[in-house]
Amino acid sequence: MAVTEASLLRQCPLLLPQNRSKTVYEGFISAQGRDFHLRIVLPEDLQLKNARLLCSWQLRTILSGYHRIVQQEVALKNRQELYALPPPPQFYSSLIEEIGTLGWDKAP
Repeated sequence: MAVTEASLLRQCPLLLPQNRSKTVYEGFISAQGRDFHLRIVLPEDLQLKNARLLCSWQLRTILSGYHRIVQQEVALKNRQELYALPPPPQFYSSLIEEIGTLGWDKAP
């Protein structure tokens, strides 16, 4: 599951990209009523399952109880992506009709 900047900013608005390739994010998150500094280092393929979290021992202690839950969520998201249904046939009919209206010479 690749991370998009928009989804990451939506979920964690206080984490900001630290490099142009957007593989390092740094900022703050709230947990148990406190704010903690967090640095996320993503691999080049932007897979969350291989991300490194760099944080204080206090935040690490809080997050340690959620390790299995995070792994389960990632597994569920990956499984849902594998079984995503294709669009219905009407979608393709509508698409072809719209391209016909615009003109096939303008299609990418």
